[in-house]
Amino acid sequence: MTGYPFWLMLGLILLISEFFAPGMIAAFFGIGALVVGLLTMFGVIETLPAQLTLFALISLGALFGLRKRFKRWMKGATSDRSQRDQDDSGLVGVRVKVLTDFNNGIGHVSHSGAKWDAESSDPLKAGDPAWVVSHRGIVLTVSGTLPTNLS
Repeated sequence: MTGYPFWLMLGLILLISEFFAPGMIAAFFGIGALVVGLLTMFGVIETLPAQLTLFALISLGALFGLRKRFKRWMKGATSDRSQRDQDDSGLVGVRVKVLTDFNNGIGHVSHSGAKWDAESSDPLKAGDPAWVVSHRGIVLTVSGTLPTNLS
């Protein structure tokens, strides 16, 4: 079985296998097999050596030429978090309400109805307003005065 049905079946099997073992490799060989199958079906190529050569050229060309673009399209682009703005959450500069007195620089604040763990070098009391100057994960660093670089 070396005619166009073989190439079309091989192409479909390779494309379907990509769903079960994703790696963005089998899909390009599947595309190569489908192209060879269609060209064989329409009589453009007939001999087995020509089919194998074209299959190899199309598959490898697609693999090395398009894999990076398809991988980004299929999985989405990612970026290194260390190169992104450290305040991607938009918390720095936000006014918060102090919920508990700060003992040893540790207390709780309220922002948008949620209770946050907070740290401060200022002696803050419950009910005082404060501003977020930085954060480390889910711990906010707050100040009792609005820093001049945030105003």
